[in-house]
Amino acid sequence: MARKPFNMSPKAFGPAEADPNANVSVFSADDAPTPRTGTPPAISRKLEGDGANLIFLTFSPGQVLRSHTTAHPITIQTLKGALVLNTDEGEIPLEPGTVVHLRAMVVHEVSAPEDAAEENVLLLTMLTGERHATKETEQE
Repeated sequence: MARKPFNMSPKAFGPAEADPNANVSVFSADDAPTPRTGTPPAISRKLEGDGANLIFLTFSPGQVLRSHTTAHPITIQTLKGALVLNTDEGEIPLEPGTVVHLRAMVVHEVSAPEDAAEENVLLLTMLTGERHATKETEQE
């Protein structure tokens, strides 16, 4: 990857929208943020739960989340549309049903091709290993 990677601040994802103490949380591509123009794509943190953060990104055609790294291992899953993941190991087409695991600090970039659908939804799961349970839920 030619460009120097950047690291997004956790604040860029916004606060989590779901209750981290819920026993079950269900999300779908319909929960993704509305597409936006410019860079970066629309981003919304849906859950900051035990062990993982669930973050939805919606890309418009031609939009790029430029080269960056993450502090935690992640999985990337396309829920809707078509995207492309680039790493030092090559280009990976991302279509619904494709899941990719990246170790922490792997430089990567995600983009939506110019001829992609109007909404291309990616589910990013940050595998943090952190506990978020409150004292009340631990006693139940």
